[in-house]
Amino acid sequence: MKFTARFFLCTVLLLTASVFSPLNGEDNEYNCNKIPAFLKKEAGAVIREYLLRFEVKNEKRAVLKVKRAVTIFNKEEQQEYGRLVLEYDKFSEVESLEGRILESNGQEVRELEDSDVKDVSAFSDYSLYEDNRVKIAELYYNRFPYTVEFTYEISFKGYLNWPVWLSQESLQPVEKSRFEVLLPEDQTLRYWTNSDSLKPAVSSEDGKKLYSWEAKNLPLLSKDIIGDDIEDIAAIVRTAPGNFELDGFRGNMETWKDFGLWINRLYKDRSSLPDDAIKDVNAIAAASGSSKPELIRKLYRYMQKRTRYVSVQLGIGGYQPFDAKYVHEKGYGDCKALSNYMVSLLKQAGVKAFPVLIRNGHFRRPMIKEFPSNQFNHVIVCVPLEEQDTLWLECTSQTTPPGFLGSSCENRQALMITDEGGIVVQTPGTSSSYNLQQRNLSVDISSLGSLKLDAEIKWTGNQQDDPRSIIKESTPEDREKWILYSLETPMAKLEKVKSIRVEDEKPEVQMNLSLSLPNYASASGNRLFFQPNIMERRTDVPGNVAVRLSPLRFGYPYLDVDSVCYKIPGGYRVEAMPEVTELKTPFGSFSSKTVQTDPSTLIYTRRLEIKSYAVDAKDYAEYRKFISSVVKSDRAQVVLVK
Repeated sequence: MKFTARFFLCTVLLLTASVFSPLNGEDNEYNCNKIPAFLKKEAGAVIREYLLRFEVKNEKRAVLKVKRAVTIFNKEEQQEYGRLVLEYDKFSEVESLEGRILESNGQEVRELEDSDVKDVSAFSDYSLYEDNRVKIAELYYNRFPYTVEFTYEISFKGYLNWPVWLSQESLQPVEKSRFEVLLPEDQTLRYWTNSDSLKPAVSSEDGKKLYSWEAKNLPLLSKDIIGDDIEDIAAIVRTAPGNFELDGFRGNMETWKDFGLWINRLYKDRSSLPDDAIKDVNAIAAASGSSKPELIRKLYRYMQKRTRYVSVQLGIGGYQPFDAKYVHEKGYGDCKALSNYMVSLLKQAGVKAFPVLIRNGHFRRPMIKEFPSNQFNHVIVCVPLEEQDTLWLECTSQTTPPGFLGSSCENRQALMITDEGGIVVQTPGTSSSYNLQQRNLSVDISSLGSLKLDAEIKWTGNQQDDPRSIIKESTPEDREKWILYSLETPMAKLEKVKSIRVEDEKPEVQMNLSLSLPNYASASGNRLFFQPNIMERRTDVPGNVAVRLSPLRFGYPYLDVDSVCYKIPGGYRVEAMPEVTELKTPFGSFSSKTVQTDPSTLIYTRRLEIKSYAVDAKDYAEYRKFISSVVKSDRAQVVLVK
């Protein structure tokens, strides 16, 4: 995988075989005057040292040692770098934790004390119970600049996830960052880097094999240059075991097939259903006739009505699902338990389906297919069908239509778990026309500038996800707040929700509303001024940077279409209207037009389409120009005169 050459122009990446600095050795002074001037310029903090050392003892035991020292220049960065959160569970333990504060000249002010550390349950609001815990250490000082140093050690007794090293983990500059992995002499480290030239230094230490990477003097970055994802810029090293053992379950991760076989073992003998469930499934199958899609749809609805999403994370339960009988009787489960339950229902009905491990999230990172490892945080279901496209089922929602994955799981690679092992699969993507927001408005303008309007709104695909959730799960009061917020129309008052229609079998929601807006049009003398774009108005233009290094990513392609019919007040005529705008680019298009169809009627139409999931960094200037034109068009006004 190639690493951007631009990154190397602004960083110095050094690969050395130097010995890791001992955590309890001679103190570093961290004098702020020793920081290179180009690193301090405009920085809120400078990472002085980030030393990450991972020592593998055997297939189920390892030790992680970390030292982090950060010089903080202002209050805004205190919370980020003066606070350390360490997670641990049944398979890991925090063996030691130390910290200290140093003055700007490098002199120690004080050390971390017991009162600075909290040890609490990592109990999530969506979990029923779990055994994860966190230690939270906080060190703050009121004289800037100052340095905070933390050192800690965590031991592991069974693991799937080996460390990932990023040369730079935030926008703030880095003086030195180093990653080391120490292995038994007879082992070879499995690693992946995002640059072919990012080779480790390999040496020996105490009869063991030492791999090391190091980076120095990485400058301050800006969000306009890299967006939300530092992984586009940083040097990255990912590591993973070959053979491993977790809670007595031994496995191998060198191929996707073998990793899938290990996961499959965790699912073994967990598909049995109680008698009442078998009876229900058989009745549903009989009522569905020969239509397999209809059978799947009905069983999916059956699963949704009987269950709810609750996370339970105890021991190996982070990877192994509850059996289907438990989920049926208790009525809850996490993503893997609900997916296993759905697969079990389908199996009882004679339909073959498989659990699929996937990386869920709106900011999709490509699965590293050439590096088998645990890259997943979610489970869905795949139902291969001969007579139509493969059906994908998201089992954690009680309201999602059958076959709708949502933007957090679409258009990415995943790992399907079969009896023969893991198979890499691709989830389907969506088009802009599939993700539609369409609004038709009828508006009456009074001579005082107030508006009364009726709105017909239709959402489909990913754009209906939030409306569906709000309508199905919120109180009427929260629903009204969401409607007014989502319309982006200041001072709007919701007069009436005339109708709501939520389609059960396809991703579509429709809503009819009546609203009023006082003083929307501005009066000046015998004229009224108003913006015809009443609901969907862009105001922000992306930052103007010489070179963009990261692509612009969107959750999904989408299409917004607005049509507004204005009835102008008696005694007024149109004096001026916005210019027609037509924009076409490889990544999207935009058009807006205002026309007068008769003396009392104006029709405003607006269409904005984003065609792809991302805009390449090289096209950033064109995208910025595109959005600037959209903002200008959205700001344009109609002028009415008596």
